[in-house]
Amino acid sequence: MKPNQPTNPLPDFDADLEDDVVWNLLDDATPTELPPRFVNETLRRIRLEEDIRKSRWWKVVFAPKPLIGIAGVALATIVIVISLPSDPSPSNRTIAETPQIAEDFDQLEDSFATELLSGAAEDPTLLSDEEIVALLY
Repeated sequence: MKPNQPTNPLPDFDADLEDDVVWNLLDDATPTELPPRFVNETLRRIRLEEDIRKSRWWKVVFAPKPLIGIAGVALATIVIVISLPSDPSPSNRTIAETPQIAEDFDQLEDSFATELLSGAAEDPTLLSDEEIVALLY
């Protein structure tokens, strides 16, 4: 069974930080003096940004730029709707009438029976004897 802890010793991070280039640069940097009202100005900016984020939705919608965009879209929509013709143009096409059944049902039945009998004459196994008798009489 393998041990859960690594067998290699952990590196010394403090020694690595002493030789780090960034820390050396930070040690060489001169500290700057902050203005006397730095904290107050920073907190004021934070409060103003929170107020902007918490502003009401209607203030954003009724601001001048979005209001002009919404008015432009509405005006374009109205112009398009008005410019479209309201009455459909009459077409010169005639509607084809539905074809009427020319043959009577009895004539259709007779032609169907004739076709079945001619098929049975070519292939006698197509219909049984009772079906042939029913077609004939």
